[in-house]
Formats: sequence, structure tokens, C-alpha cells
Amino acid sequence: MDYQVIAKEFVSYLSGKGRSESTIIAYKKDISQLCDYIQKNNNPIKLENVTPDLLQNYIDSLISSNTVTLKTVSRKINSLKTFFKFLYSEGKLKDNPARSVQHPKLQPVTPRILTSLEYRSIRDVARSNHKHYTMVELLLQTGLRIGELSRLKRADVVFNKDGKNYLYITAYSSLRDRKIELNPLVFQALQDYLNRNPVISNFDHTPEYLFFTKSGKPVLIRNIRTALNRIFVKAGIKNATVNDLRNTFIVYQLENGIRLEKLAEIVGHKKASTTQRYLQFLETRNRKEHTRITPL
Repeated sequence: MDYQVIAKEFVSYLSGKGRSESTIIAYKKDISQLCDYIQKNNNPIKLENVTPDLLQNYIDSLISSNTVTLKTVSRKINSLKTFFKFLYSEGKLKDNPARSVQHPKLQPVTPRILTSLEYRSIRDVARSNHKHYTMVELLLQTGLRIGELSRLKRADVVFNKDGKNYLYITAYSSLRDRKIELNPLVFQALQDYLNRNPVISNFDHTPEYLFFTKSGKPVLIRNIRTALNRIFVKAGIKNATVNDLRNTFIVYQLENGIRLEKLAEIVGHKKASTTQRYLQFLETRNRKEHTRITPL
């Protein structure tokens, strides 16, 4: 079985399933690392000879190395389970050796909720760069995922004359499309950013994406994360991640009385029970429920 051919077929399979580009890249890398391990322990690479014990030994070696987190190990298990399920379903293997591989037990991670002093400090530091400031406001005032922020297009920002301005989040992979209202703070940040309309010499038209590189392509997720992490450090915020802005938005809206089902819709949770878990982090909750986003 030619691994290079199989790898290409696997990528095509993932694309056909609507997996995101970042997921495909991660899965492909995970399988490549697995094959490196197989080659060292079962030279040469023969996927048809892979056993459940070999896969479990590979997972155990990752855990004992202490070079990756258990969450990453779990992701790699998802990769190999998907890979061998694909091989089995395509008739390339007589059995699926990954079926019995178990995920490690993960300790639940408590969401980091930023204080008002912390997110205001982040906002103040970001003001020196209009792009970064607009990113911070979008994450903080709408609860966007970082991937959704990266994929935003200028056309997704809808300004209506009746004042009902909103952000349109297109469907992506298993995530459904949705609309998010723009409160006055993020509306102003977006207006200022768009009015500046950065001009790039090699463009003869307005870039399609809201946040773009010099070539007109969307800013990569990792570059957004790097830029915002620098802002956190400069603001003196320790142990913070980009996702903490989303966590903070969710808890703040719940504290201010937004209906649980409405918030689940806004942040794109498939189940309201996912949003409900954040209730334990509330200090208070406004008894008067509503459906409007409260500005931070």
C-alpha cells in the first residue's frame, strides 16, 4: 500500500466530508507522525500490518514523552481513528485496528473569565493598531471564534439604514450560519476600520476579506493569535488566550440577563447545554431576561 497515494486519497476524503483546512492539515501531520513511528518500530511502513497494540504503544509513547498535552494526544487519536476508519471503509484493510484505541481522561479546564480591568487594558493597548483593535472589539463584543474572525469578509459586515447592523457568519464545516447584532462599540470600531480602507499597491480592487495580508489573503489564525498574545503581554494580562475573550463575552451576557437559548444562537453553540455550563461562573444574574447583546 503506497502511503503517498493513500495520504492524497485521505485528504480528498476529508475535503469531501467538509472538514476545515486547518483540520485537514493537522490530521495529515498527525498521520505522518504515526507513520514515522511505525517505520521505526515496524520497518518498512506497512499499514496493513498495524495492530491495536502498536497504535496503543504509539499513544502511550506520546503521553510518556510529556512533549504534548493530553488534549493534543486526544486530537491525534481522532486523526488516526478517522484515518483507519477511512482505510477500512474503502476496503484497503480487512479490519480497523484503531477501533479499540482509548482516549486519555482529560481534566476539565476552567474557562478564564477576564475582569473588566483586564479587558479594558487589552482594549487600551490594542488602540495603537486599528486592525488589532477591531479584532479585539469583534471578539469581545460578539463572542466570535478566532477561525470565524479569520474568515470574515467585508460583505459579512452589514450596515442597515434602520440601525439594525449585524455580522453575518457563513456556514463552515459543521457550523451553521448565523447573524450577530453589532452593538454601538463594535459598530464604531468597524466603521473606523473600514473608513480607513487600507490601500495596497498591487491591488486594483478592494480586498475581499475583512482582515487580509499583503497578498489579499485572509490573515492566518496563528498570526491573529500571535498578535493578540503580544497585546496580552503588553497589557500585563497573564495566562490569557484569545478564547478567553469569547469566554468573557458569554459570561458577561449571561450576567446581564440575556436568554440562554438566544446566547447559544449568537455564539454558535449547537446545544444550549454547552452555554448553560457557563452559568456556574456567574457572580450575579439579572432576573429580567432579554435578547439584546450588552456592550462590554
